[in-house]
Amino acid sequence: MSDNLKKRTLTALIWSFIDKCGQQVLYFISGVILANLLTPDDYGKIGVLTIFITLSSILIDSGFGSALIRKKEASNADFSTIFYFNLGISILFYIILFFSAPFIADFFEIPSLTLICRILFLSIILHGFSLIQQVQFTKQIAFTHLARINIIAILIGSTTAILYALIEGGVWALVIQQLVTALAKAVMLWIFSKWRPTATFRKESLKESLAYSSNLIGTGLLNAIYNNIYTLLIGKIYGTTSVGYYSQAFKFQDIPSSLIALIFRSVGFPVLASVNDDHERMIRIFRKYIRTIAFFIFPLMMLLIVVADPFIRILLTDKWEATIPYLQLLCIAGAFSPFIIFYYDLFNTIGRSDINFKTELVKKLSLTIGIVCCFSQGIISLIWLWVAYTLLSLLASVVLGAHYTGYRTRQFLRDIAPSLAITILSGIGAAIAFRYCSTNLLRLILPSIAFASIYILAGRIARIEMWREIRILLGKESPNDETR
Repeated sequence: MSDNLKKRTLTALIWSFIDKCGQQVLYFISGVILANLLTPDDYGKIGVLTIFITLSSILIDSGFGSALIRKKEASNADFSTIFYFNLGISILFYIILFFSAPFIADFFEIPSLTLICRILFLSIILHGFSLIQQVQFTKQIAFTHLARINIIAILIGSTTAILYALIEGGVWALVIQQLVTALAKAVMLWIFSKWRPTATFRKESLKESLAYSSNLIGTGLLNAIYNNIYTLLIGKIYGTTSVGYYSQAFKFQDIPSSLIALIFRSVGFPVLASVNDDHERMIRIFRKYIRTIAFFIFPLMMLLIVVADPFIRILLTDKWEATIPYLQLLCIAGAFSPFIIFYYDLFNTIGRSDINFKTELVKKLSLTIGIVCCFSQGIISLIWLWVAYTLLSLLASVVLGAHYTGYRTRQFLRDIAPSLAITILSGIGAAIAFRYCSTNLLRLILPSIAFASIYILAGRIARIEMWREIRILLGKESPNDETR
């Protein structure tokens, strides 16, 4: 990398880490507090509605945000056009969902969902109103403002939700959390951003963006539907209380998984896009991200598998006991899902978003067949299906990556193998320590210490390359000629 790009990337990584880590810490703390004040059924009612907000957000963005980030010389007319399009679409979707609320409530046989839907879905309009400001900061690799905005917004929303839960309680605390957070974020994005829309609307801008983003829309919709289809199925077949257990398990495995993925994705995509005219350099940078992701995600997920039981019992109490096996299984999928996400961005960077869309069609068809076969066998069977689906999805991404980018399968395996090997070794050591602990507190603390000690020691003895990568990122060591 050039010195300027290295400096900007390092700064962006630091602030992206502060941003994503700060968000996850606040969500974790507020989630633990709210889980002790609310019931699994409260979480289940919000869980079954998540798919509608997710789908709306993807359709509002329509992939245009990524198109603007990738476009080298995006004009103010481009940004203004997409802004008005996003805002109009967000209002349209809210109106549709507003009148669909009674049907959603009837589907789940929960009358109270009608009002919950109509209030909660206001966050869709707030998202469309502030999306371009967020795109502007991302395109400029300026994550300082984004970090402050996101953390402050979540702090305001979570604090408000906790206070309401203490006074009134119930599902409305979770509605307030999402709505107030979205409102605070939208207001601050407009305050901190210097960009303002002009009275310009160019059909050509929409056509140009659509040429790139049409496959992104399809891919995003497929992922949104199938990433949330379990909450729909569980809610309809097994009830909202079961959704609450599943949602908590998914959330806790998603905290480290999405944290790692979002940190590197938020920085990685604009960095890769900035060097996509130098293919070899782009692949070298991509491989560095893969090694870094493996170094962090594998130990985090393995440790969570080992200590899931005391972790849930101590933080959420025994009323959430049913969450434990769900969490352990989901962590297996969570350990590999960040790589899939990063491969999506690699294909988007080289202008082949169609690869993602076509692959998702095949994968989702296979998942549908699996769901038909497993949904009546219980929630555990559905989660095992998700684990298998994730691993096969990664395999497909790696094989396609080798074909279209030259990043060979053996190179990918070589990049992740060292971290995976010492993670397994550390997990065995932590599991042994776990067996000799008598209380939940000891079963949480001692295996964690054993795991961290073995991981660090084994990594140093094996001279795992990632240790040097970290020193380079921290500026304590200069990169060799291969990284220049």
